[in-house]
Amino acid sequence: MLINRAQFSFFGKREVSALYGTLALTTFAEGLINVFVPIFLWKMGFAIWQILFFYFLQSGYFVILVFLILPLLEKMSDKMMMFLSAPLLILYFLGLNYVDTIPWLFYVLPLALALNILLFDIGYNLDFSQTVDDNKIGREIGARNTISALINFSAPFLGGSLIVLLGFPITFLIASLILFAAVAPLFFFPHRHLAAGLKRTEIIKFLTGHGIQNFNISGIGYSTELIIGGLLWPLFIFFVVRDVGSLGGVISIGLFASVITTYIVGFLSDAGDRRKALAISTILFSAVWIVRMFITSSSAIVISNVAGNIVAAALMVAWTSQFYKIAKAVVHPSLFILSQGVLYQLARLIFLPILMLLAYTLTMQVFFLVSFALAALLQLFFLFANKFHLNDLSAMNE
Repeated sequence: MLINRAQFSFFGKREVSALYGTLALTTFAEGLINVFVPIFLWKMGFAIWQILFFYFLQSGYFVILVFLILPLLEKMSDKMMMFLSAPLLILYFLGLNYVDTIPWLFYVLPLALALNILLFDIGYNLDFSQTVDDNKIGREIGARNTISALINFSAPFLGGSLIVLLGFPITFLIASLILFAAVAPLFFFPHRHLAAGLKRTEIIKFLTGHGIQNFNISGIGYSTELIIGGLLWPLFIFFVVRDVGSLGGVISIGLFASVITTYIVGFLSDAGDRRKALAISTILFSAVWIVRMFITSSSAIVISNVAGNIVAAALMVAWTSQFYKIAKAVVHPSLFILSQGVLYQLARLIFLPILMLLAYTLTMQVFFLVSFALAALLQLFFLFANKFHLNDLSAMNE
C-alpha cells in the first residue's frame, strides 16, 4: 500500500482542511485567468482551430511526460509535486503575454501547462485519496467542492473586471502571486510518495484492464466533454455578449448556483444514492447541451449556464466519489491516478483533431451547433460509471 493510514490519523482532519485551502486558492487563481485564455488567444488573431491545437499540444506533452519522467516522479513527494506545479503555472500565465512577440512560445507554453497539470493533479489526488474518511467520501468531496465554489464563484467576474481595468498582463501577475500562497500550508503535514518501482506497463494495465473499462469509458466522456464545456462554451458566450467583463459575470453566476447542489449531493452519495444522482444529473446535463444548440440571446445563455452548473455540480460529486473509492480500493492508488490522467489526455488527442477539422471546415455557427451536439452525446458516457462496481477490481489487484 502507498501509506499506513493509522500513521497519519492525527493529522487527517487538519491536513484535509489544508488541502481544501490549497485547492480553493489554486482554483481561484486559475479562475481569474483560465476561462479567458481562449478569448485572449482569439484577440491575438488565432483561429478557433489553432486555439484547439494549443490544447492538443498540451495533451500530447502530458502523455509523453508521464512515461518519460516516471522514475523522477517516484522520488518526489505529493507536497513537492504541488509546490513545483505553481511556478510552472506562473510561467505559463506570464508567458502568454509574449506569444504575439515570441511566436515559438505558442508551442512551448503547453509544455509548462502539461507539467503543471501532471504534478498538481497527481500530488493533490494522491494526498486527498489517502486522507479522506472511507465512509464519508461523498461528504468530503461535497464539502471540498462547496468551499472551493464559495471562494471561487467570484473569480471569473473579478478576472474579467481586472482584465477590463488593468489588462491581461497585470491580471496574469496577480493570479501568479496567489498561486505561491496556495501550496505553503501543505508543507506542515506528512509527505507521501508514489509507490516504488512503478512500471509503465502497469499504467497501461489500468487503461486496458477488463475490470475497470466501464469507469474508463466514463472518464473518456468526462475529459472530452470538458474540452467543449471549458473551452468552447466560454468562447460561445463571449461571441454572444461581446464583452470580457460580461463573460466573467455569466460564469460567476453559474458557479454560485452550484454551491448548494454540491453539498447536498455529497450527503446523498454517502447515503447510497450516488448512482441515482449520477444517472439523473447525466441525463439532465445532456439535455442542457441539447438546449444550448438553439441559444441565441444573452438571457438564455445566463439561464443555461446556471442550469448547467447546477447539474454538473451534482454529477461531479457523484462521479468523483467513485474515483476516490477506486483509488482507495486498488493496491497502488498512484498507478490508478496516473492512468486516469493519461486516459484523459489520450482521449483528447483523438477528439481534439476532430474538433479542429470541424472548426476549420464549418462556419462558426454550425461548428458550435455540432460541438454542443457532441457534448450532449459525450455526456451520456458518464452512465457507464454506474455499470462499474468495486468488486470488478479483483482481477486488477491480483
